[in-house]
Amino acid sequence: MFAVPHPDAPGGLAAIVQCACGLRRLDPRPTQDTVARYYAAEAGFNAYAGRRRGPVKQSLWNAVRDGVAAPAGQSLLGRLARPLTRPLARWLFDVNVPLDGRRGLRVLEVGSGFGDLLVYLRARGCEVLGTDLSPAAAARARDYGIDVRVGALRTLGLPAASFDAIVMNHSLEHLPDPHEELAEVARLLAPDGRLHLAVPNGAAVRLHLERTGWVHLSPPLHYWFFDADSLTRLLDAHGLRPVRGPRTTTRHHALREWITGCRTHGVVRATATLTRFLRASLTSADGGDVLRIEAVRA
Repeated sequence: MFAVPHPDAPGGLAAIVQCACGLRRLDPRPTQDTVARYYAAEAGFNAYAGRRRGPVKQSLWNAVRDGVAAPAGQSLLGRLARPLTRPLARWLFDVNVPLDGRRGLRVLEVGSGFGDLLVYLRARGCEVLGTDLSPAAAARARDYGIDVRVGALRTLGLPAASFDAIVMNHSLEHLPDPHEELAEVARLLAPDGRLHLAVPNGAAVRLHLERTGWVHLSPPLHYWFFDADSLTRLLDAHGLRPVRGPRTTTRHHALREWITGCRTHGVVRATATLTRFLRASLTSADGGDVLRIEAVRA
């Protein structure tokens, strides 16, 4: 499709190519040594650095998440606010985990960083565990009392059927073998357990408009760019049946990029980019930046 910068590829370039099945991927893929070096360089990244929200903003963040989670013991005010907070949470957050008044839900997050979501879920009565490839992430997680194991999921020896929910929020696209990862996810899910998954959308309107400037491209750390069909086929191959989605989220990512663009390129240029995106998205129901899906272990 087009070339992207890749310092360790021949000539300093790699390509985003499309297979006959429709899946878009980075070619050539980086070596594990390359990936390890990039992760080490990202030690100050938000996913590793810890929470930076003040107490008031964090309380508001949690209240919005409660709109979808509906945790046990939610206040009357929180229950009354759900018609507002539920759609707001689905707009703001790429992954939300419904609790529906249950306590003790066993939740695993793959690629958890320092465990921001897990801190929230533990406070709502869940038993939580994270995994990440970054020792820096695991070290920061300990400051919050969150257990984050370092290494690929298949190497951790977790017991079968031991989780009611597994979260993969922008982690599947980082993995060299999605089939291997989802086979392990299916093994770890309890019967009727749910996988909550979000990945960059390979059919995103802005990928085609902006190409190398697309915010979710991230070479060489993103190997795969799934669209709705290729992601659904992949899940189905491992007995994971979609129950919500696939669907995309668009507007808040575009708005955030418009604000950034105004600062870096000026209001006129940033607004022109946003306008092109909005016009194109009117004819593309699944053209948002992020593809989200919830699947149940059949």
